[in-house]
Amino acid sequence: MVEQLLTTGGGWQDNIGGIVGGLKLGTSDPHVIPLQTKVQRVHLPPYVIDDLNKRLLLCFSGQPRLAKNILQQVLLRWATRSDEIMDTVKGLVQGASEAITCLESGRIDDLGRVMNQYWQLKMAMAGRDSGAEPTCVRYLIDFLKSKRCIVGAALCGAGGGGFLALLASEGFSRQEVEATVRLSMDPSSAAGLLGEIFSFHCCTVSAEGLLVS
Repeated sequence: MVEQLLTTGGGWQDNIGGIVGGLKLGTSDPHVIPLQTKVQRVHLPPYVIDDLNKRLLLCFSGQPRLAKNILQQVLLRWATRSDEIMDTVKGLVQGASEAITCLESGRIDDLGRVMNQYWQLKMAMAGRDSGAEPTCVRYLIDFLKSKRCIVGAALCGAGGGGFLALLASEGFSRQEVEATVRLSMDPSSAAGLLGEIFSFHCCTVSAEGLLVS
């Protein structure tokens, strides 16, 4: 409702992601109006969730934005139904199921690979020069991968700024990833990235979902 009032657009996936606790796969029935959504909750062994909680981290890029312009570009490209767009959408759908498979089998590194593929597909969906991935964010991702600190990365939502989800390499903590950025990144290259509001945050699986009181 808030997104519609702001005229930013948006779908139902964020609502399911926030309200329903734990890890889940959200789907909708094709060609059904009004929209019908389904949620498949994924139950994982405690050791997999513990490992995931240790390796997930979130950083605020310092670039708050409304996704409206990027979403408009996505919808325009979707309306063309080109082969490229249809293949991209199929890849996004398959990637969601593949991510579940990786988690169910405890293959966290493979989940990072799926995250990387997902982000490439999201950028392809938005198109070139869409602004989905700011230069500074790409620099940070490339830097952390060059240091082998992370195995996966994707901007949350439509992209363009906001929060960046990272999956640390095995044996790396959030503090170690943050220290690598603060101490090892070239200051001249990082000048436009590590501003005062750039920040790292803990990120864990929420078993209960959004609670309102």
